[in-house]
Amino acid sequence: MERDVFSMLEEVEEIIDRATKIPLTGKVLIDDSAVFDLIDQIKAALPEEIKDAQWILNERQHIMDEAQVESQRIVEKGRTYVEKMTAESEINRQAQAYAEDLVRQAQAYAQEVKTGALQYADELFQYAETKMMASYQAIQHNREELKNNAVKAEEREKEQGKAKE
Repeated sequence: MERDVFSMLEEVEEIIDRATKIPLTGKVLIDDSAVFDLIDQIKAALPEEIKDAQWILNERQHIMDEAQVESQRIVEKGRTYVEKMTAESEINRQAQAYAEDLVRQAQAYAQEVKTGALQYADELFQYAETKMMASYQAIQHNREELKNNAVKAEEREKEQGKAKE
């Protein structure tokens, strides 16, 4: 079972949290191979999420194409019906009204399907965007935290060096 990017990032955080602390330095000892392994897994997982987003886009187009074909079929059925009924005047008027109603229904149905497909695709894209943004923010946060820890450690080392003098 594949893990998602969030669980891998949480695992990196756990490695850092559980790491042995070096007294007076604010630094920790971590198994860099485990962290690098997780980073490689994250890099591998992100393209999958991008592929998923592409699939969503393709699926949206497929749904829209099917809706277009179905609406054309319904419109053509309505036109055929109108042509058959034009021979008789009273029936002609009824047929025309019926055909126009069929065309309106077909157009409304096609619009509903298109709107639904667009909303569905938008929701899926929003979900993918949220996941990717959260991953990105977690990575940024962890990088900042690592940078801050490194700066603090350097400052402490400088202070300890001055204290020894």
